[in-house]
Amino acid sequence: MPRFVEPTSVKTSLSKEWTWDDQFFLNYHPEVAEAKIREEVFRNPALLPSLSSLDYAIVGLSGLVASIVDFLVVRIPKNINYLSHYQQKGSNFTSWLRSLGVDQDGKLSPFLQWCEDVCKVPYDQSINPENKGFTPKTHRLLSLGHDPLFGLIFGSIDIFNGSLTTFDINGKLQIIKTFDLPQEEKFFAPFIWLGHIVSDLCTKMGIPIPSWGFLQLLQIGSFGTSQKTVAEISRWMYLNGYDLRHFVTMSVSVAVVEIIVRAYQYLSVDKPIHPQSSLYSFDVNKETSQIQANLKLHKMLFLSHTLAASGNAIKVFAYAGNPLAINLPQWLVLLKESVIMVKAVTRDTSFEKVIRNRIKISQEWKEIQDIKIRRFD
Repeated sequence: MPRFVEPTSVKTSLSKEWTWDDQFFLNYHPEVAEAKIREEVFRNPALLPSLSSLDYAIVGLSGLVASIVDFLVVRIPKNINYLSHYQQKGSNFTSWLRSLGVDQDGKLSPFLQWCEDVCKVPYDQSINPENKGFTPKTHRLLSLGHDPLFGLIFGSIDIFNGSLTTFDINGKLQIIKTFDLPQEEKFFAPFIWLGHIVSDLCTKMGIPIPSWGFLQLLQIGSFGTSQKTVAEISRWMYLNGYDLRHFVTMSVSVAVVEIIVRAYQYLSVDKPIHPQSSLYSFDVNKETSQIQANLKLHKMLFLSHTLAASGNAIKVFAYAGNPLAINLPQWLVLLKESVIMVKAVTRDTSFEKVIRNRIKISQEWKEIQDIKIRRFD
């Protein structure tokens, strides 16, 4: 029975018998050369740049430091006996923020008191019988004019209309007529809104996290032993100190990652990969280097924030599932970096491909020019 021979082994054995001119002809045959060139020209560039060992070390360091800050500095808004079983300590930094703008008796500073007296708004009601669940502690969460982001829109509309735009505890949006401001004051609605928000910043309940009130629309879910919905949990979190001041505290761990990674990227010496003599080539190489540097930066940020978010997940577990331990800014930044990564891997690389091929041609041409041709007599 004849023995089967692999094609590769046949090719290898034959290649040993070929002379140098045969091999030269096979390697530099026009059709073979054209196929190699086409493969090189149309090869897609790497979607994301590779990271060095030092880059990964910086990623790990920033994620670790952010997690430590989350555990030791951010903690939760204030001391709480969670589920009547777990005595958990609040953040000293948030406690310090809550002490700003008020004296020892809890009275506002003269400037904040002046803002409160001057910037009267029709949506600032603490009790309204037409709105179920509208109380002095929840009115800033439920009234959209108190939102630090969308409040400029809803608050200005309420000032013009003399109304209160609010949710009830069932997630139903209501517009309630209250009182009208003098006509001349309505033209200063954005400034009146801003002054009123400033006056509420340092009060006991503070103002909610941007867009937090819209969670009242999520009348879904059944979490915990008391089977609370998402809306009920978000309302409970606000009542227990999860406000804009704690949002600032939570942002500290995010800032740690941003500062470490961006400082490392800034201090890294980025030399031009292929400096060219012409101004056009220099600009093209500079733009290409900037694209790669930006991709590398966001790849490192994505990995660092992933580690920091994982640390926050461990923190929530360590706090017996207390939702107050969730670091909202950290997860929002991770979501933003995830979107950037998706855009990066789905981007059109035609421009980068052209630039790479142009640089390759310039390199090859320079090597040809550097060949010294000898003259033989």
